[in-house]
Amino acid sequence: MEVSFTLVSQTVQGLMGIAPDAADRTVTTQSRLLSGMDWLQAADVPIGKDTITVRHDGSTRTMLTNNARSGAYHWEARFPGVHKKIKVNGVPQHVRTKKVNGVTYTYATPTVKAGATVVVQVSG
Repeated sequence: MEVSFTLVSQTVQGLMGIAPDAADRTVTTQSRLLSGMDWLQAADVPIGKDTITVRHDGSTRTMLTNNARSGAYHWEARFPGVHKKIKVNGVPQHVRTKKVNGVTYTYATPTVKAGATVVVQVSG
C-alpha cells in the first residue's frame, strides 16, 4: 500500500509538478516529463473538497480542468525556459518570466472557473 502512494506522489508532484494550495484556491503546475514521454494526465487530483485534472503535452502545453461544481482556482502554469510566445486558450498573452530555485520559467496565471478547462501553451 505505501509503495502505491509513493508512486502516485512521484507522478503527481514529481513528473506533473502539481502543487495545490486549497486554502488560497491556487494551483501551480510545471511539466517535468522525461524525454520520450509525449504526454501524461492525472485525473481527479484532490484539492481540499474539489478535484482537478491536469494534462501535460511535453513541456510546452498544459491543460487544467477544474472539476468543482462551484468556485474558481487561480492557476500558475509554468514552463521551463524563456519562450517568445504564450497563449491561454489560444489567445496570446504578455510573456512573463520568473526564477524559482534558480530555474527560469515562462508562466501564465489564468483563472479556471468551476467546470471549465483552460489550455496554456508556449512556443519559440
